[in-house]
Amino acid sequence: MSFWFSLREGIKGLGRAKLASLITISSTSFALFLVGLFINFSVNVNYLIDDFRSRIELEIFLEADIQNQAGIEISKRIAALESVGEVTFISKEEAAKRFEEEFGRSVYDVLDTNPLPSSVIVKMKTGFQTLEHITGLANKIYLIDGVSDIVYQRNFILLITRYINIVYLIGISSGVLLIFIAVVLLYNTIRLTILARSDIIEIMKLVGATKSFVRRPFLIEGFIQGASGAVISGLMLYGLMLLIRKFFYAGLIDSLEIYGSLLLLGTVIGVISSKLSISRYLQEI
Repeated sequence: MSFWFSLREGIKGLGRAKLASLITISSTSFALFLVGLFINFSVNVNYLIDDFRSRIELEIFLEADIQNQAGIEISKRIAALESVGEVTFISKEEAAKRFEEEFGRSVYDVLDTNPLPSSVIVKMKTGFQTLEHITGLANKIYLIDGVSDIVYQRNFILLITRYINIVYLIGISSGVLLIFIAVVLLYNTIRLTILARSDIIEIMKLVGATKSFVRRPFLIEGFIQGASGAVISGLMLYGLMLLIRKFFYAGLIDSLEIYGSLLLLGTVIGVISSKLSISRYLQEI
């Protein structure tokens, strides 16, 4: 019975303090919109990093006298190594075709024989695309008979490795800061709502209402305000993502999980902020 009373009072409370509720919901919407931007940015940065990592390749050149069958056997030995994800053997003939496609002329237009060696293209497994793993793999491959040289994008890999931790640190710090700002905004606006209704709280205390009974309608209000702010911020974010995909970058990633996270975060922040505000007020009176 007390729950339904608290629910009714919580909903009525939104109507009694329309301006304060509007300010609270607006503040929540703005704060969660910033959080949503951060989440979306983080998801897209992670996607780009994974895409860059997936492009990392090692090209293993074989000795000039290695025949196709021997080259295939070498590629099988490489494929058996732990960190190797995908292996492609390129014969001398295939290398000549690729040369012609890239440069528009055949190697035979310049030389009587094909000087291009057979090679093996290696892509790393997910989780092994770091400079340490790639260098370790290259050292193992060098020990295989028939391998002449190994080429990989060391500077590109070093760049990703160097800055990826910085990106993650900035991302986590920004996320924590934005969530903190959202809590502070909600806390202060909800506290104003509580102060505006101090007379009602005083009457409830005088008639013997417990602190938990007094607190419950405000928690429900906080839940509704947080959820409302999350829905509005989600609509704002969705509209912004549509504009960005239409006019700037069509490959931008957007997912339902982001909006679900906003809704969950909004309701949790709303309830926590309300609890902090009403608990502090009840301690002061």
